[in-house]
Formats: sequence, structure tokens, C-alpha cells
Amino acid sequence: MAYTKVFAIRARLDDRVKYAVNAEKTELNEKIGYAADLVKTRSVRFVTALNCKSAETAFDVMRKTKEKFGKTGGVLGYHFIQSFAPGEVTPEQAHEIGCEFARRLFGNDFEVVIGTHLDKAHPHNHIVVNSVSRTDGHKYHSSPESYYNDVRGTSDALCRENDLSVITPQGKGKHYAEWKAEQGGKPTVRGIIRADIDTIIGQAYTYDSFLMLLRRNGYEVRRSPNRKYTTVKPPGAKRAIRLDSLGEGYTEADILLRLSRQRQGGMAPPTVTHAVKRYRMKGKLATVRKKKITGFHALYLRYLYLLRGGRRKKLPPKLPFSVKREVIHLERYEQQFKYLLSSKITTATELEQRIRLLEWDIRLLEEQRKPLYQERRNTSDEEAQAKYSAEIQQQTAALREKRREVRLCRRIQSDIPRVSQQCQQAQTERQENLKNKEEHEHEYQR
Repeated sequence: MAYTKVFAIRARLDDRVKYAVNAEKTELNEKIGYAADLVKTRSVRFVTALNCKSAETAFDVMRKTKEKFGKTGGVLGYHFIQSFAPGEVTPEQAHEIGCEFARRLFGNDFEVVIGTHLDKAHPHNHIVVNSVSRTDGHKYHSSPESYYNDVRGTSDALCRENDLSVITPQGKGKHYAEWKAEQGGKPTVRGIIRADIDTIIGQAYTYDSFLMLLRRNGYEVRRSPNRKYTTVKPPGAKRAIRLDSLGEGYTEADILLRLSRQRQGGMAPPTVTHAVKRYRMKGKLATVRKKKITGFHALYLRYLYLLRGGRRKKLPPKLPFSVKREVIHLERYEQQFKYLLSSKITTATELEQRIRLLEWDIRLLEEQRKPLYQERRNTSDEEAQAKYSAEIQQQTAALREKRREVRLCRRIQSDIPRVSQQCQQAQTERQENLKNKEEHEHEYQR
């Protein structure tokens, strides 16, 4: 049996190849060094170069191909890993399968380097391929469809031809140690995390609420514009784990898709039921529970009550003029109240944290969108251009929504002091009116 994985290679260094010969080289060059360097790894016993003279000159050949067709940006190449079970193949057989795997996938179109590593109990092939075709300059694009149909399909076919077992894992490839533990019926850390995530997704409504529930369950979550991947660390664990390393269904994109399907299926945002009385305000305001109303929620509820009184045909005579003037902005404050209520934001600190998270999301989306423009410029394939344009539109729509939410939060920040001041002013005048009324009634009785 053989597990297969594929990684896109971009122009950034990687922690997994720190030992490479030249740290100033690109990730593609470092990956080639990782796959074929006999001196550094000492675990590589078999090296083959396809469509280039040798592994030592492979990077130069790949670079010249890119320059020839003017495609030096974007994804530089792809790194395939093909792992076998311990004791199932000899080193020679593992290497031959890796070479045939590359020949069937890439033929004479792409430069490829294959290195078989024997530093672990399970032999594994590292296969690095140029992203630009040497024959016509078209770029190889990896997708979930190409992975399952071409990459894993070809690997499974070779396993059958060589009388090796074929595995059908659920989701993406797993670490060997995890697979071995599961075969022995033992629980794994990743398995526990997956189970927790499955449970929390069922309770969440948005990705932000999903992360919040993870934290409430004791997980340490790291997500920022300076981090390419979201990581989680279970309670008591020493190391954090990337969500995308948990396999299919657990990347950020997969979780967003699962949450979206859940919403489309009619799931409502999670609510907590309490045996308490309710009261209802006429108009657009939703039902609000009488208990648990604090902070901004209580402030806006009081202010909207004042404004709704001031919206009647005959304004209450004792309503402060400053409040009467704000009646024209009633819908704006209703929108703010609904947002604060749905987002469960009750304090200035929570509002600021929400703004920071949104700004992180915006920066992350902008960074994700940048290479899409470059990829679209570098390709002449109309189908690929349409694909990139659709992805860009999707990212732009998400950015537009995030920026709209930031503007709403900023408006709330600027309105809160005025809302608080006017509520206090109305309360003060109301108390003074009651006091004057009591004094007047007392004098009348005398």
C-alpha cells in the first residue's frame, strides 16, 4: 500500500528543509535538494531525474524552462510524497514504483526528480516536478479532482500491479504513527481533536463562533495574518497542530463549507433556553429575553425604547431634544443593536477584539487574493483564467463583507458615548420630573 500527498511549492523557505545546502535559494530549489541530496540526507539511496540530465542540474533546467515561457511566478512546482508500509517493499521496488508513478503522470512534459528515502521504517519517495511544461509552457494545476483521479489513482494502480495492498483512507493521508495506532484500536490525539471539531461544528453557526467554542473547550487557537495556517493546541498538549494536517474535512476551507451546508440545512444559531419570562417590543426589534441583558445590550435596548417613544406622532414633551433629534437615525441604531445581540458583544473590549479579528481576516484574504492575480496574468489558458477570476470574485466578496462589518463596528464605537450620554440625560431628566411632580402634588394637598 502507499499513501500519497502533494504540496504546492512557492518562493518561500520551509522549516522541513532547513538543512538544505543553500538557505538563500527558493523553496523549489530547496525541495530539490531535499529530494536528491546524497550528502546531507545520507538516507537517499536512489535518485532519478526525468527529462533533465541529472538531479544536480535539475533546478537550472526547470528555471530555464520557466524563463523561456515567461512563467517565473506563482506556484514554482509540486512536491509529491509516496509512502509505503514497513516491510512491504524493497528499496529498489519503492524507487521503481516512484519513477513509474512520475512517468505516468508527467511523461515527457515536465522535469522531475525522484529520491527514495530510507531514514524511516517505511520507505518513501520524494518527487519534485516543475510546474511549467517543457514542451508547450502550460502549467500543471493540482486540485482535489486531479489528486483523487490522477495522483492517488495512479499510485493505487501501481500498487495493484506490484501485488501490494491498496488502502482507502477516509479523507486525506495520515501520519504513519497515527495509522498504526488506529489499526491497533488505540486512540490518537488527532482522532480526539477531529471528534471535538465534529461536535463543535454541530454547535457553531459561523467560523468565528467555531473558534470561540474551541477556546471555550480549552483549546488554544492561533490565527493571525502573520500565520499561513490556523493551529490548535488541545488542553494539556505540548504542541499545536495545524487544522489542515487533520485531513479532508478539517482545513479552514472545508470547515467553512461544512458550516455553510449546515446553515443551508436550516440550522439556527445556537441558543440557550431559560425558563424565564419574555417581553416583546413592537416593530422591527426581535424578542429579547428579560434576563441576561447587560452592557451594550441593555444600553441600546433603553435607548431604542426612548427613540421609539419619540417616533410617535406626538413627541413626549419631556423627551430631551438631543434624543428627539436622533429619532431620524432609529434604523441605524436598530441595526447596531441587532448586530451586537447576534455577535454577543456586550463590552468595549469585546467590540475592539472583534474589530481586530476582522482586520486580521481582511489582511489574510488580501494575501490570499494577491497570488491569484499573478496566476491569472501568467496563464494563457482561458479556462484557468476563468477559474482564477471566479476565485478572485469570491475573495473580493468576502473582503467586501468583512470591511462592511468593520465599518459597522467603528460606527458603533463612535456612537456608544453619545448613546450612553443621552440615556443618562434622559434618566436624569425623568428623575427630576418625578421629583418636581411629587413636590407639586404635595403643595397642592396642603
